[in-house]
Amino acid sequence: MSYAKILRKLFHGVDLKVEDLYLLEPFQIHTLQSRVPEPEFSAVLFAHPNIKKFLINKHPPIAKYIKKIQDEYGPSANKKELEEFCDKLLWEIAELIIYNRHPEIYDIRVTLGCDLEDITSVVSLKDKVVIDAGAGTGRVAFKAVKDAGIVFAVEPCANLRQFIRKKAKKNNISNLFVIDGFLHEIPLPQGYADVLITSNAIGWNLQDELNEIERVVKPGGIVIHLLSSDNIDDIDPFKQYLTNPKWNYNYSVYEKNKDIIRKYWKQI
Repeated sequence: MSYAKILRKLFHGVDLKVEDLYLLEPFQIHTLQSRVPEPEFSAVLFAHPNIKKFLINKHPPIAKYIKKIQDEYGPSANKKELEEFCDKLLWEIAELIIYNRHPEIYDIRVTLGCDLEDITSVVSLKDKVVIDAGAGTGRVAFKAVKDAGIVFAVEPCANLRQFIRKKAKKNNISNLFVIDGFLHEIPLPQGYADVLITSNAIGWNLQDELNEIERVVKPGGIVIHLLSSDNIDDIDPFKQYLTNPKWNYNYSVYEKNKDIIRKYWKQI
């Protein structure tokens, strides 16, 4: 099943519109050239020059890529074709849009797979300073606050940060702090955290992410990366890299809650 088909099934009932492209953050625009179907993207930008202008103003490096594909592919032939192109484009990147437009739907429909035991089997969070890096809707952070002294949810998407703050306020959670940042740029001091956790978040800029983790976690602290997949036979793009002597992560893979969990952990 293609990724777009998976997203259509997962987010059934959600109506995507071309104007949703205005919701994209710069770091999301950066990923478009590895995600979008090029003829469709080109045609949509020919038909909507203001969206093209927005994307370039928001993330100027995308301009070169847009020029390349528009030089190669022309506009759509007619209105019906344009509608089909737009639909295909939007569903190829649907989760990027839904992060921003419907975080409450994303929070409900995208299963976490793992639970607190996957973390506490490695390290106790009791009274610890914990970072949930690439927090998304904060599902790991909301689990961690029950035991931790303080939890920082680090998330670059503004609407997701707002979602976490509102949920924390609604549930009277006072030891959860939401901050703007990336996994490769965590705005906390060196050696600050006892535990850093990621859930389906590593890999956008892997080497810089791992270097930043080594900086922000104190000596003796613990790092845990949790990744979920549908099949135990899925190729894991990180295993060889993370378990090599340079990074020296431990690794296990197991089935839980009908998901396959790949867990990496190490002591700094």
